[in-house]
Amino acid sequence: MKQLAPSLHMLEIFMPAVTDENFFVQKILPDVAKIPFYTGIELPVIFKKENQKLVRRIVEDRDYQLTIWASPNINEKGDNLSALDPEERRRAVAYVKELLAEAAESGAYHVGLPSGPDVSPEKREDAKKALFESFYEISQEASKYQDMHLTLEPLDRYVHKKQLMGPIHEVIDWFEGLKKECPNFYIHWDSAHEALAEIDLEESMKRALPYMAQFHICNCVTDPSNPCYGDWHMELGNAPEYKNWGYLDLQGAAKMLRVAAEAETPAGIRDVHVGVEVRTHMGDDLWKREGEIRSFLQAAFDEAGLIYNK
Repeated sequence: MKQLAPSLHMLEIFMPAVTDENFFVQKILPDVAKIPFYTGIELPVIFKKENQKLVRRIVEDRDYQLTIWASPNINEKGDNLSALDPEERRRAVAYVKELLAEAAESGAYHVGLPSGPDVSPEKREDAKKALFESFYEISQEASKYQDMHLTLEPLDRYVHKKQLMGPIHEVIDWFEGLKKECPNFYIHWDSAHEALAEIDLEESMKRALPYMAQFHICNCVTDPSNPCYGDWHMELGNAPEYKNWGYLDLQGAAKMLRVAAEAETPAGIRDVHVGVEVRTHMGDDLWKREGEIRSFLQAAFDEAGLIYNK
């Protein structure tokens, strides 16, 4: 049984501060680095050179595995890596190459990418072929940077995010072909998307394990009649049960950890990282929220009988 590595999804837990890159990097990140629990961090793309240098220094000093999420930038720009229009797809690939260069300056170990929005059923196979072409070109570009890996996060197709790459079994069937051509690509698995698709979480994760470089434990409401239904990166319930309207509780999180720990680490990466994805909002006590998810993840490790860096 392997040891999993705890990661802090700073992009989500410190969301109100993300728009101020200087504050986010220069004020928050150094304090995060003082917390011994985490061996990985997840950031947005950092653009300012002085901030990239600081991120790289902290990453090297702490021996972090750094994930840079390029997905928000791609989505905000309206780019689509699975676009059926060749020129639109080329623009998206060119932009991702720019983001890879920025991520490399910060010392990125993983760069997270989206698949693009879903299309009508009769166009899906063509969209997947377009995505394959995009990912192949991006994979070649990423290979120019030392220790850079790429991750695809399958999202839900029918409920909230409505992305092309959704149901996990379908994703893995497609991904197996991509992996043969692009060995630096991996899967980022997220429990909320699978729960919303009404897919058994253990079965889903086991399907992804041969390619899974990291994963998120994320709570969500799965009852369509509830106004909070969907993937809102909702907060956890209160200890000790950690139960609220969402599907997630401590036992469920511990089970995910055990399933992940039972598999071998995929070739080409050091460790499989796990983070709890909770989004904060303006007015929240951000450090209180960080402490809550850290306590939850520590409790889940303990419940699962797994070791972490205490």
